[in-house]
Amino acid sequence: MTNPDLALRAEQAVIGAALREPQRLDQIAYLTPDRMAHPTNRALMTALIESRTSHPTTPAARMPDLITQKAAVRGVGADYLRRLADAAPQPRYIASYARLVQEAAVRRDLALDVDRLRTTTTGRRGPDPLLDRLAQRAEQTLPSAKFNEPAPEPYEPRARPTSGQEVRADVRLDRQDTVLADLLQHPDHVREVSAWLYPEAFEAGARREVYEAIVVVAERGEPVDLLTVEWEVYRQDPERYEVKVEVSVEERPDYLARLATTAVVVGVAVELGGEIMAEDIRAQLASDFGSIDVTSRSLGSEPKPSLDTRATTPAPQVESAPLLQPPPAQPAPTIQPTIRP
Repeated sequence: MTNPDLALRAEQAVIGAALREPQRLDQIAYLTPDRMAHPTNRALMTALIESRTSHPTTPAARMPDLITQKAAVRGVGADYLRRLADAAPQPRYIASYARLVQEAAVRRDLALDVDRLRTTTTGRRGPDPLLDRLAQRAEQTLPSAKFNEPAPEPYEPRARPTSGQEVRADVRLDRQDTVLADLLQHPDHVREVSAWLYPEAFEAGARREVYEAIVVVAERGEPVDLLTVEWEVYRQDPERYEVKVEVSVEERPDYLARLATTAVVVGVAVELGGEIMAEDIRAQLASDFGSIDVTSRSLGSEPKPSLDTRATTPAPQVESAPLLQPPPAQPAPTIQPTIRP
């Protein structure tokens, strides 16, 4: 089941983007109001669709007042809708956020179906192993999302304030955080960096997971922002989503919020990414060749004697063979001419 906070943020992203650019609703005609989990968002989505149908030329500046009148939701006024629009990500990516809402709705429907299966099989465990597995899965994944408060506050990425005794990460981890912050805030360089910077160069844990999520979202053609990356991190490993990040007191959502609000120079990920990769390669070489004797020897020096040399009996002395003497020279035969009388 999708994390309720992430589902709520995806719904607010869709509504906020539609408030800023109402014509974007035409791109997500398949998304009906019943796909929204929160009743406030269902009412707002209904009012947006009706307004788009009946008043297609209404400018975005008048949309908050018009939606307030149509929705008539307690605690929802024009000021609330303007804050919702300001907090929304980029409107041109409304289709991506709508797919997240649709995914969360499908997961809720599946969880409800499994819950019904569990109810009908109560007291009959064992006849059907498939039903047993589904029921056990439902027991693990059905913490009901409580969307009872009306008009939830618009999401803003605020990093949790740290205490006075902040634990500073070492330079290596700080460099990795800077790369992730740059890629998250300026995703134009994601494909360039991911072509040569492998995930294993990052510290195991939240940093590696965030980098992998950024790369996966970019390769999928989705917008790389705080919502989509956090959604992918949760999708990859829901059980560890709220485990505390190493060398910090922040949980993953707070860690991502800090990356999204950290001031970085555009393109610094390319430079620091090269340093991270070079550092990881050096560490691998030191680990792979640490047990090999690499003592340098100058030309002509004797090799280093082995400490495992064992005593042996002296080798017998072998006398060299005498030099062979050349054969004695033979006198050349004298040829006497034959004289006839």
